[in-house]
Amino acid sequence: MTKKTKITAEQIESSLSAFCRQLGKPNAVPDVVPPGWFTVSDLANESGRAPVTVSQRIRHMVKNGEAERKDFAIQLEQVVRKTPHYRLLKK
Repeated sequence: MTKKTKITAEQIESSLSAFCRQLGKPNAVPDVVPPGWFTVSDLANESGRAPVTVSQRIRHMVKNGEAERKDFAIQLEQVVRKTPHYRLLKK
Protein backbone atom coordinates (compact mmCIF):
# COMPACT_ATOMS: atom_id res chain seq x y z
CA MET A 1 0.00 0.00 0.00
CA THR A 2 1.14 3.50 -0.69
CA LYS A 3 1.18 6.07 2.02
CA LYS A 4 -1.20 8.98 1.45
CA THR A 5 0.22 12.41 1.97
CA LYS A 6 -1.86 15.34 3.05
CA ILE A 7 -1.86 18.42 0.88
CA THR A 8 -1.65 21.64 2.81
CA ALA A 9 -3.62 24.78 2.06
CA GLU A 10 -0.33 26.49 1.12
CA GLN A 11 0.42 23.81 -1.49
CA ILE A 12 -3.04 24.18 -2.97
CA GLU A 13 -2.71 27.97 -3.09
CA SER A 14 0.74 27.70 -4.66
CA SER A 15 -0.52 25.27 -7.33
CA LEU A 16 -3.56 27.42 -8.02
CA SER A 17 -1.40 30.53 -8.41
CA ALA A 18 0.97 28.72 -10.79
CA PHE A 19 -1.98 27.43 -12.82
CA CYS A 20 -3.51 30.92 -13.10
CA ARG A 21 -0.15 32.41 -14.18
CA GLN A 22 0.08 29.78 -16.92
CA LEU A 23 -3.47 30.55 -18.08
CA GLY A 24 -2.53 34.21 -18.42
CA LYS A 25 0.25 33.47 -20.90
CA PRO A 26 -0.60 33.81 -24.59
CA ASN A 27 -1.12 30.46 -26.32
CA ALA A 28 -0.01 31.79 -29.69
CA VAL A 29 2.47 34.37 -30.87
CA PRO A 30 1.36 36.80 -33.59
CA ASP A 31 3.14 36.59 -36.94
CA VAL A 32 5.05 39.52 -38.38
CA VAL A 33 3.04 40.54 -41.43
CA PRO A 34 5.35 41.61 -44.26
CA PRO A 35 4.74 44.94 -46.03
CA GLY A 36 2.24 44.77 -48.87
CA TRP A 37 -0.13 42.30 -47.19
CA PHE A 38 -3.56 43.61 -46.12
CA THR A 39 -6.74 42.30 -44.50
CA VAL A 40 -10.19 42.88 -45.96
CA SER A 41 -10.78 45.38 -43.14
CA ASP A 42 -7.60 47.30 -44.03
CA LEU A 43 -8.62 47.49 -47.68
CA ALA A 44 -12.24 48.40 -46.91
CA ASN A 45 -11.19 51.21 -44.58
CA GLU A 46 -8.68 52.59 -47.08
CA SER A 47 -10.98 52.36 -50.10
CA GLY A 48 -14.14 53.55 -48.35
CA ARG A 49 -16.03 50.48 -49.57
CA ALA A 50 -18.02 47.97 -47.54
CA PRO A 51 -16.05 44.92 -46.33
CA VAL A 52 -18.45 42.56 -48.13
CA THR A 53 -17.84 44.37 -51.44
CA VAL A 54 -14.08 44.31 -50.95
CA SER A 55 -14.17 40.63 -49.99
CA GLN A 56 -16.11 39.70 -53.14
CA ARG A 57 -13.75 41.67 -55.37
CA ILE A 58 -10.66 40.17 -53.72
CA ARG A 59 -11.97 36.61 -54.13
CA HIS A 60 -12.44 37.36 -57.84
CA MET A 61 -8.90 38.80 -58.06
CA VAL A 62 -7.39 35.73 -56.34
CA LYS A 63 -9.31 33.41 -58.67
CA ASN A 64 -7.99 35.32 -61.71
CA GLY A 65 -4.38 35.32 -60.47
CA GLU A 66 -4.30 39.07 -59.83
CA ALA A 67 -3.88 38.74 -56.05
CA GLU A 68 -2.54 36.21 -53.57
CA ARG A 69 -3.98 35.08 -50.21
CA LYS A 70 -1.99 34.01 -47.16
CA ASP A 71 -3.12 33.53 -43.55
CA PHE A 72 -1.17 35.26 -40.79
CA ALA A 73 -1.77 34.95 -37.04
CA ILE A 74 -2.55 38.45 -35.78
CA GLN A 75 -3.61 39.89 -32.42
CA LEU A 76 -7.36 40.55 -32.40
CA GLU A 77 -8.27 42.23 -29.11
CA GLN A 78 -7.62 39.41 -26.60
CA VAL A 79 -6.87 36.53 -28.96
CA VAL A 80 -4.36 35.65 -31.65
CA ARG A 81 -6.17 34.30 -34.69
CA LYS A 82 -5.24 33.25 -38.22
CA THR A 83 -6.59 35.93 -40.55
CA PRO A 84 -6.48 36.03 -44.34
CA HIS A 85 -4.24 38.70 -45.86
CA TYR A 86 -3.96 39.63 -49.51
CA ARG A 87 -1.42 41.23 -51.78
CA LEU A 88 -1.42 42.20 -55.43
CA LEU A 89 0.63 40.04 -57.76
CA LYS A 90 2.92 41.93 -60.12
CA LYS A 91 2.38 41.31 -63.78
